Parts: sequence; structure tokens; C-alpha cells
Amino acid sequence: MKTICAWCGSEIAPRGTEEPTDGPVSHGICASCRDNFDCQEGVALQSYLDSIPLPIMVLDSKFQVTALNRKFCEITGKNPRDPAKRLPGEVFECEQARLPGGCARAVCCSGCAIRKAVLKTFETGEPESGIPATLTLEGDQSSLALTITAVKVGDVVMLRIEGLGD
Repeated sequence: MKTICAWCGSEIAPRGTEEPTDGPVSHGICASCRDNFDCQEGVALQSYLDSIPLPIMVLDSKFQVTALNRKFCEITGKNPRDPAKRLPGEVFECEQARLPGGCARAVCCSGCAIRKAVLKTFETGEPESGIPATLTLEGDQSSLALTITAVKVGDVVMLRIEGLGD
């Protein structure tokens, strides 16, 4: 079985040569990413998040964004202080967040891949990796295709977002 890191996507353990390349995939955390998590002890959360070279959004159990890292802010033009207790759709400026009820409460939000991945990760504690997600941006006629990975760390879920700024 192929094992890849849920954060950086690198292969953790080499596959045996007899295994097919399209076989089952398991997710874990590589030594480099684990060391990055381990070094968080005693480091301010924002400094730790900014050390991760991938766009990261941190959500609490109420599905509210509590932090964004520097990479996310560079790509989206957001300020790390902006998201305090806002919902992800509001931070992403998702068109659905403007519907009655807003982000996570509009009828169409029940199928939101970001919402489902974050809630499932909170519920099970297991990472959700490589999940395709599509956002329709506010005032824009195009959609943004993303790939997300959600990992529970303590009492928050860290959401890695691929496809921003690509």
C-alpha cells in the first residue's frame, strides 16, 4: 500500500515493486511535517502557521475560521486578523455565503466539500485528504477548483488548500 503525507503529498514509505501504482493509498504524516508539528510546542500559533509553506486555514468546532497562515494571505490578499470567527465561505468570498442563511446554512451548503471534510475530521479525528472542492466566487462567473486536506490537531482542524493562485 502506498502511504503519502496528508500535508505535503510526499510518499512516506516506498512502495514495493510488485504493487500496482493505482493501488490503495493511505495517508499519514512524513517526518518533516511531523517535526514541524512537534516544534509548535511553545511557539505562538501564528508563527507556527506562517512556517508552513502551504495555504492553511484553521477552523474551530463551530466551523469558524480562527487563523490563516501567511501563504494563504499572500495568495488571497487577506489579512491574518480578518477572519476572526468568520465562516470559511465568508473568508473565501464564496457566492453561496451571500444566500439567505449564509455560509454553512444555505440549502446548497449541505453538499459543500469543505464543510463536509472539516465536520467529518472533527467527528472522526481522521484526516480527509485530497478532497476536490469547487467555489463560485462572489460577483464572478467562474469557479475555483481546489483540493483540500483536513487534519485535526488538538481542538482545531487545519485545512490545507491546493489550487489557490495556481
